[in-house]
Amino acid sequence: MELTSAHLRYLLAIYEISRTHLDISSRSVAEKLGVTKPSVVRILNLLMERGMIVKEHYGKIYLTDRGLWVAKQVSRELDTIVEHFPPVEGDLTEEERFNAALAMTSALPDRIFTGEYDRLLDSAAESPESENIL
Repeated sequence: MELTSAHLRYLLAIYEISRTHLDISSRSVAEKLGVTKPSVVRILNLLMERGMIVKEHYGKIYLTDRGLWVAKQVSRELDTIVEHFPPVEGDLTEEERFNAALAMTSALPDRIFTGEYDRLLDSAAESPESENIL
């Protein structure tokens, strides 16, 4: 299953919160996005299944290496799309422009965000040095 714009929005929110706070909770994500806590829990479960976050029993949320990688890649793609946003009829607010860029970003295949990460993991697993570590 591809990441939707909602998944990316939540991942980016967690990434942004993690840049200023060590402890991330479902409530802090809900407040940042203006959504309910049950909505957050549903998306967090999906992000956990995708290996992008870890959620402790006591509720703290942490980005995995994969999640951090994907969040940075998504952020770069979003910045590029917003910077080169095509002209449209009528004026768009910053939020509308961001939402459109997010929709465009979510239409990209997952390999755009995870491909290089997966290749790095595969090559590390195949290298002779990694066999000595394990």
